[in-house]
Amino acid sequence: MKDIKCGLKECKFNKGYCCCAKSIDVSTNTDCLTYSPDEKKRNSMFEAAADFIPANYSVDTSVACNAKCIFNKDNRCVSNGITVMNQGAHEVVCLTYVKD
Repeated sequence: MKDIKCGLKECKFNKGYCCCAKSIDVSTNTDCLTYSPDEKKRNSMFEAAADFIPANYSVDTSVACNAKCIFNKDNRCVSNGITVMNQGAHEVVCLTYVKD
């Protein structure tokens, strides 16, 4: 999947709001288990710095999914793309989730 939008500026895999991980895992609760904060991004003096990184759509990311979602086929996401964002203080979730 090449269309993975990520709103988590401090994640080390986020490049211009695109996920550049080779694979990501989504839990039964739709949490992104691949999320990994980058302390350099987190402690940046310039909040908008991540906004100026060019988007990288070239990474073909495999998405393993354990959620009961209409896009889950044999524990693989078959959606054309997904969006991952914060939901609450400590949750990192797939917003593309549609209950099966």
